[in-house]
Amino acid sequence: MSSFGDPSQGLVPEVRAIADAVLAALAGPGARLRPDQEEAVAGLLAPGARVLVVQATGWGKSAVYWVAAAVLRSRGLGPALVVSPLLSLMRDQVAAARRAGLVAQTLNSANRDEWDLVEAELAADRVDVLLVSPERLANPVFGRRVLDRLTGRLGLLVIDEAHAVSDWGHDFRPDYRRVADVLRHLNPQTPVLATTATANARVTTDVAAQLGPSTLVQRGPLARSSLDLAVIGGLDPLARYAWIVEHLPALPGSGIVYTLTVADAERLTAAITARHGEALPVAAYTGSLDGGLRERLEDDLRGNRLKALVATSALGMGYDKPDLGFVVHVGAPPSPVSYYQQVGRAGRAIDRALVAL
Repeated sequence: MSSFGDPSQGLVPEVRAIADAVLAALAGPGARLRPDQEEAVAGLLAPGARVLVVQATGWGKSAVYWVAAAVLRSRGLGPALVVSPLLSLMRDQVAAARRAGLVAQTLNSANRDEWDLVEAELAADRVDVLLVSPERLANPVFGRRVLDRLTGRLGLLVIDEAHAVSDWGHDFRPDYRRVADVLRHLNPQTPVLATTATANARVTTDVAAQLGPSTLVQRGPLARSSLDLAVIGGLDPLARYAWIVEHLPALPGSGIVYTLTVADAERLTAAITARHGEALPVAAYTGSLDGGLRERLEDDLRGNRLKALVATSALGMGYDKPDLGFVVHVGAPPSPVSYYQQVGRAGRAIDRALVAL
């Protein structure tokens, strides 16, 4: 058993105090880890631990790795390396880690002018958490300049959206295979956490096998009780547009309207604006927009300055707005898993949210 706690018995007082401080910083005074989150943290803090967490969106997987990183750093271990698939997701994760009191940095295509400074901070052990994409992980220059120096002293490795590691996953990404190389060269005492909300039994088994034979798998129910699901059938494409234009003002809070194409997003945004004007502010969000504008639109929705973003799949699993009131799909998404990921943006910190297809 680790001196940090036993997965079946909870956390020791020293670890619980750190966990409480991290949760209070993230979610407000009085916030505490739930028993299933405590189990994941306690399992992860044993030397050489391998933990796979398969839990629904909104469960709080990131809280597990921020707490674990804080505890391990408090004991003098090295930084945590978080492999994260999207720039927007990394932005949110960096902000959350910093709120939790951790020194978090990222190396990605959007901050090349900061790389030398971040690398110097890493070399001086002044970084608690480094976030990188799988593509960055697979980059030979990153391997020589950063990864080779880190693998022997990492305090924690986190593989976010770990279903992408598996050939059987709905979103397999070849660059995630670089994670397997990192695992082979990792100090065997370094704990590894893999997290996902969308792994079926076959993918879970595959990912756990890649982590190692002693992997602790924590799999919870993926149903979301806060979501009210509705299906509006019998509408042709024009009637779907008309439904959105007519009913959007009455939908709860602010949210996301998903379309299948960039042209659909732009046309529907124009139709809503033509009908409601500035009284119902909306914006199109697509992959054709530059990163800075996408980030501003994300912030506008997060701050409730927009009623909705009319978006393609470019606004996906990386976006976090806990009080998102609705998600509406104007047309069927490409797969059930994509649908689950997209509706998972809604109702994370509110009792009820509307999901309509």
